Amino acid sequence: MECSTIISLRCQFFLRRSVEKYILMNIGFLLGSPGISGGSYVIYEHASRLKRKGHRVAIITRQNVKPEEHAWHSSASELDWLTVKQARAEHFDIVLATWWETFFLLRQLKAVHYVYFVQSIESRFFDLPNPLNFRNTENLIWQKLCEKTYACTIPVITEAAWIQKYLYRNYNKWPFLVRNGIRKDIYTAVGEAVDPRKPGRFRVLVEGPVEVSFKNVPISLRLARRAGADEVWLLTSSDIKAHPDADRVFSRVPIHETPAVYRSCDLVLKLSHVEGMFGPPLEMFHCGGTALVYDVTGHDEYIVHDQNAYVAATDDEEQVVRLLRHLKENPAELERLKQGGAATAAAWPDWEACAVQFEQALLKIAVERPASRKYLSKYTKALYDTLKSSVRAKAQEIFATREKAEWLGNTADLHNFVHFFWDSQGKFTDKKSQQRHYRSGKWVKFTFELRVDELPLWLKIDPSLHVGITEISSITLQNKTQDTEILIFQEPDEFSLLLLTGDIKWIFPERKNVMLSYGPHSGFILPSIEADKVCIGDLLECSIKIKETGIQQFFTGKQISIVDTTKKVRQDESDRRNVVHLYWDKDGKFSDNELQQHYPAEEWATISFELPVEESPLWLRLDPSRRVGIIEIAFITVRNKTQNRDIMTFRKQEEFQILFLSGDLKWIFSDRKDVAFSKGKYPILVLPKIESSEVAFGDLLEISIKLKESGVQQFFDEHPVSFANGIKPCESALSSWRKRILRQQ
Repeated sequence: MECSTIISLRCQFFLRRSVEKYILMNIGFLLGSPGISGGSYVIYEHASRLKRKGHRVAIITRQNVKPEEHAWHSSASELDWLTVKQARAEHFDIVLATWWETFFLLRQLKAVHYVYFVQSIESRFFDLPNPLNFRNTENLIWQKLCEKTYACTIPVITEAAWIQKYLYRNYNKWPFLVRNGIRKDIYTAVGEAVDPRKPGRFRVLVEGPVEVSFKNVPISLRLARRAGADEVWLLTSSDIKAHPDADRVFSRVPIHETPAVYRSCDLVLKLSHVEGMFGPPLEMFHCGGTALVYDVTGHDEYIVHDQNAYVAATDDEEQVVRLLRHLKENPAELERLKQGGAATAAAWPDWEACAVQFEQALLKIAVERPASRKYLSKYTKALYDTLKSSVRAKAQEIFATREKAEWLGNTADLHNFVHFFWDSQGKFTDKKSQQRHYRSGKWVKFTFELRVDELPLWLKIDPSLHVGITEISSITLQNKTQDTEILIFQEPDEFSLLLLTGDIKWIFPERKNVMLSYGPHSGFILPSIEADKVCIGDLLECSIKIKETGIQQFFTGKQISIVDTTKKVRQDESDRRNVVHLYWDKDGKFSDNELQQHYPAEEWATISFELPVEESPLWLRLDPSRRVGIIEIAFITVRNKTQNRDIMTFRKQEEFQILFLSGDLKWIFSDRKDVAFSKGKYPILVLPKIESSEVAFGDLLEISIKLKESGVQQFFDEHPVSFANGIKPCESALSSWRKRILRQQ
């Protein structure tokens, strides 16, 4: 059916139902976090009311969400909760991104319309880069990426007039404006209080997460102290029990319990540097108090200086202290502002009225031309490509600056980080990680402690953020609880057991403890830790001693001989014979079980092995070559012929990323994971584990691989390659670089 026909039918359907109050839709909200926050609160309020009007409403998150994670909001449990994976099977009328990171998930879902619910200009949330803080070393790059999401031509709904004007001025958009409502059933001036207000005692409430820098909570607490407030209370989403500058702390309080805290205080001190349309001052107005805020974006949606609250110039801390003291010393002035706040509260709409406006905005979008998912995918991909090139360009800029400084004898930026990850499935994320700062150019030793809460356990170490050479003296892993040594790497050849991943390669066959990082994402994975080595609750200690230097600094003073294998020309037919080995084992030790087949090099060949299943789970390993060269892989498939179904298939370039390469086999292009460099006789490619649920004893497996193996020189002659954004990670480039350095010496 053509697009115009679809639009016509949808419009006719809407017209037929126009006599009714609304049409019913299937709506999805992509949620960044289910935890306590103003943004999530607004989403739950709108979503729950849409659900009560008869719409099907789903909250969509990356991971499974436990009910206790959203229990702080009484209406969240009414909604359907889906993971992104589950939502891919759905067909939505409208899907809304509600946070800049969720914008990148839109293209994964099938919908007639895609909408961006912008609650703030979130590019303003990023701190300035700090070389001592691993978390924000690339903040400027991420900030630009966030800002570019607002340029996408999809409908926008926002909650504040200043955001509406910002998007119009910068991106020629005029979003739907739906201001936030308020729960007038719970936020009332009369009701329970934690500790009722007392005449003559000035009690100040600071609200916000302690760890979010732009919320400015620690400074707000200190200013309230300086001003001489009789009591300073803290209402926070941070998981803390006490704070040195707060008399009382209320942490992660459910929404229906917050009014009792507001009714106990005279004023909410809210000194954020960035806001969309903040709710706490309005909530305090409804509970009989007033506020002091900075002139932050969004404050003028309902705050009028000297009428219902005080407004100080942003970062004018002396003015804040002066205004707080004035209110403490003048109870009549405090009461006047409270009355002004009560008048504002009486005129402000509740959530029911605002939810109607939100629904009307969605209905207007629903009868417009359907969105192009292809456009959204192309736009998102372009942003990802920009991100990758920006990260690599930054890495190369740092590399070039350091190399130039070394050459001229100047001081360079030596700030660096080692990053330690752990996970039971090898899916490494920042949530399960630790970082340590260090300075490049000298030997340093780090120790990480980890309490085991899952098994088996995979550990990954990223030794550097920079392009350069990393030397490793030792890696040790000890079980402190059982007083046993699990792993130790000290001799150069012992490091060959590591699985290198990302922008890192070995560069000397005889020294596996020396590695080249040619980009910002370099790391290696340690052998898995099984249940026979550790128990749940054990304390592990991982130590690593490393030295990271620039390439020129490393080669200076070292006598290095290079065996150039890239200029070898294969001349006779017998020299074109090669072999693929298949190994299998339930423990991944790959010692005795082996099959092999020969194939001709320098042309595409498809090789299949048949393997009866005698044990499970099952690990499979392919050694695709026995010579130095480049291996291109068209596909790898594992099929259960007995059950007539595929177990795993690798055809697309990105699918090969989950394979484990080890030994003498390494990826050489960051964007082509189907091309690998074999630099020795033992290239190892390990497939994901086949679980017992996928095979039965006696099943016949068919393992197929289509590949082409070529000499290095032949490959690059046939495939022109640009390495403008990175160091060429193959032997010929390294050889040229080393020779150049030696000539400079």
